[in-house]
Amino acid sequence: MILRIPLAWYNTFQNKKRTLAAIGGISFSLLLIFMQLGFLMTARITSSLVYGFFDYDLIMTSATYESMDTTGSFDKTRLVQAQVAEGVAEISTLNFTRVWWRVPESDLQMRSCMLMGFDLNPHFVPDKEARENLPAILPKDMVMLDISSHPDYGEKRIGRTDATLNDMPITINALYKLGISFLGDGSAIVNLDTYQSITRSDPRQVTFGLIKVAPGEDVEKVRQNLQATLPDDVLVFEKKKFIEAEQNYFINVKPIGIMFQAGAFVAFVVGAVILFQVLSTEISNKLREFATLKAVGFSNFYIYKVGATQALLFTVMSYIPALPLGYLVSFLVQKASRLPMYLPWELAVFVFFLAILMSIISGILALQKVRKADPADLF
Repeated sequence: MILRIPLAWYNTFQNKKRTLAAIGGISFSLLLIFMQLGFLMTARITSSLVYGFFDYDLIMTSATYESMDTTGSFDKTRLVQAQVAEGVAEISTLNFTRVWWRVPESDLQMRSCMLMGFDLNPHFVPDKEARENLPAILPKDMVMLDISSHPDYGEKRIGRTDATLNDMPITINALYKLGISFLGDGSAIVNLDTYQSITRSDPRQVTFGLIKVAPGEDVEKVRQNLQATLPDDVLVFEKKKFIEAEQNYFINVKPIGIMFQAGAFVAFVVGAVILFQVLSTEISNKLREFATLKAVGFSNFYIYKVGATQALLFTVMSYIPALPLGYLVSFLVQKASRLPMYLPWELAVFVFFLAILMSIISGILALQKVRKADPADLF
């Protein structure tokens, strides 16, 4: 037992060049896993930025709602009906669509923009700066622009008048911070009249109804009551469950989420294959030595532990450089794309456990060759 770790260590570094090459290959696969899962987490969180920006207990949507790409709409009389329902304290109107932003300095290149038409009810805006800026967009054609929008949005300053949304001139009269996502290069908030002018939508149609439940009322009971009493052309969800459903839809149904998951799986397989090849070669080159160990009394189980320890050494040494490289690449991607990257410590721990799983699978497959180490072959 005492000899197991030194023996595995010596076996690992007997050929330093081959070991470094193997560590480099496995590190690269772990880096790919880290990045793919980081992109997946970023896509998951940013897919619901709009929903998380507002403060509400329940949200009303069209019965045809699938995701932010296909929100659908419903008659605003449903909000009036919901307002008088038992347990409802306050309701706010939120319209949403994607439009095109354009400024002269971007060579007339259009950028996608998440446009929110809001009734400017301050009780539904928890962010202090955005709440205080709501009166600034009360006049028509005034816009509150997300200051973290893409650089192609041009200069983000209050008073700018040469920007357009869907080719309609607007004035930037306030700023706030939300963040860009895979759904748009930036975002803007306008009042309902301005939203109607930009989108040329039917003023009787609403995208979302934000609902605050009266203090002391059970949120789920109020939701069930609303769903039962309102016509079947609308659906009512709790905020937390609605955001989770949106995030799960984006990463499990939308192509971009599936691509990131497939990329992480392929990177895992590549890393496992590299590690298997390295361990298989190491064991093949030392079959006579393992046979000698058997001849002097060491059991198969002991030799398995040597091989497993060697697999673990390769994995841990590969993870050490992959972790800081992952954060470095994420930082560079964020700087280049302005897309916020979410890489919490939980993700680093999860990738580490995937690396351990990789070593277990590769080790089990490679160690099958140990059975061929027959002491009789020495004579």
